[in-house]
Amino acid sequence: MSTFPAGCLLNRDYGQLAVSILFIYVAYLLFSYRRQLPPGPKPLPVIGNAHQMPTLCPEETFQRWQKEYGDIVHVRIFGSNMLILNTFQDACELLEKRSALYSDRPRFVLFNEFMGWHNASTHVRYGPRFRKHRRFIHQTFNEQAARSLRPIQERETLTLIRGLMESPEQYSQHVRRFAAASIMKVTYGKDVTSVDDPFVLLAERAGSLTVQSGTPAATLVDFFPIIKYLPEWAPMAGFKRNARVVKQAVDDMMNVPFEMVRDQMKAGTAPPCLTSRLLESFGESITFQDEEDIKGVAGTMYAAAEDTTTCVLLSFILAMVLHPHVFGKAQKEMDRVIGVGKLPTLEDRKRLPYLECVLKEVYRWNPPVPLGLPHRLMQDDVYDGYYIPKGATILANIYAMLQGCSDPKTFRPERYLEQENAQDCLDPQEVVFGFGRRRCPGRYFADAGIWLVIASLVASTDIAKARDEQGREIIPEVEFETGFVRHPKSFPCSITPRSGEMRNLIDKYCDSDGTA
Repeated sequence: MSTFPAGCLLNRDYGQLAVSILFIYVAYLLFSYRRQLPPGPKPLPVIGNAHQMPTLCPEETFQRWQKEYGDIVHVRIFGSNMLILNTFQDACELLEKRSALYSDRPRFVLFNEFMGWHNASTHVRYGPRFRKHRRFIHQTFNEQAARSLRPIQERETLTLIRGLMESPEQYSQHVRRFAAASIMKVTYGKDVTSVDDPFVLLAERAGSLTVQSGTPAATLVDFFPIIKYLPEWAPMAGFKRNARVVKQAVDDMMNVPFEMVRDQMKAGTAPPCLTSRLLESFGESITFQDEEDIKGVAGTMYAAAEDTTTCVLLSFILAMVLHPHVFGKAQKEMDRVIGVGKLPTLEDRKRLPYLECVLKEVYRWNPPVPLGLPHRLMQDDVYDGYYIPKGATILANIYAMLQGCSDPKTFRPERYLEQENAQDCLDPQEVVFGFGRRRCPGRYFADAGIWLVIASLVASTDIAKARDEQGREIIPEVEFETGFVRHPKSFPCSITPRSGEMRNLIDKYCDSDGTA
């Protein structure tokens, strides 16, 4: 039997090991090439791009990254992948055409486990429960059903206009009351006469505390879930103490109005609303989970509609203060089509094309939710030659999409009448409500209410710049809050009735049955 010297055996083993390592390295390079991620800012070891993630106006930073890295930008935060879609085309291709893969919601530990938002529709994972929530909402807010809610919107619009005529300096409070009253009546059947209404304060407290706690995707516990087991007294566990306060506020917002409706139903005094109809549909067979789902649907619709509607209407008033020629042109169209001293209805909408352009431009100029709601990819995907890993968070940069037109900083409604410029043909109403199966289910109700208010403001009031003590016009700064909803910062303005006759007309309608 022949033998090899020990050194030869050792050399042969080393040679095989070297070949194996070389093979693995080449395979890794080939695999990495085939699974190329979209470009983005250069990450650091371990933390990835966490140090580069903006805390103020992230949509604007992401738009700048688009110019540097391309329409699809990839970032990595503590091992988690995030894709930012900066064009309408890419958002449609992934979130609409591949919605079966992109309709999940990221699992936010802070929101879901500590802040009590796990029942809210916006935080329900894609699956049977998500479809159940959407079915609940669709019954009340689909396009046809939303038409039956118009009397509520008409009545609350008249109350808003009267409030603005009586105390215009409180314009922000009047707008907030309108937004809260409209959706509160639909979801819980309750009349709201003031922004100091206890139910409104509950919702605002829950919303403000949630925002103050930070963006869920940016909190440490979402990237290192193991620290959720830390006791509250431990270092790095401050988030648990804060979340306990937020959870109580969220629970109150979800539970208190729900219990009010349930008690009214037992007493036989409950008015028709989303919550009472859903409770009635289950009858005696209702389960605890059914009740939790109803709470989540009603609470989500109330919180989302109140906040975004307020944002759009305040953006409209600010835009009209800054651009009186636009407001004047809209008034001329209103007087010509509807008549002087008359109020428009939603049936008049198609007859007022310039006003429709004004609303589109308000949506474009300041989209209320600039980054939409995040989506989550449910399995590996490939798009435009790029590999997108399962579990990646997908953000649609609605702000960047609507800035991709000519002269984007200028408020110019006429752009939607100039079909020769294809870039300006993107309809903001098709973008601001989100994409795919996560698109805002209350969009028909929200859009109709917003249009009715701005049309009524154009017909019945004069919106202009405020003046200082010396009679000089005050030009407000164009500034927006940083947050999930991009609210305009407080600004001075002047709102007055167009005429004494119009003031009397508003009073007449408000003092009668509340309809025009």
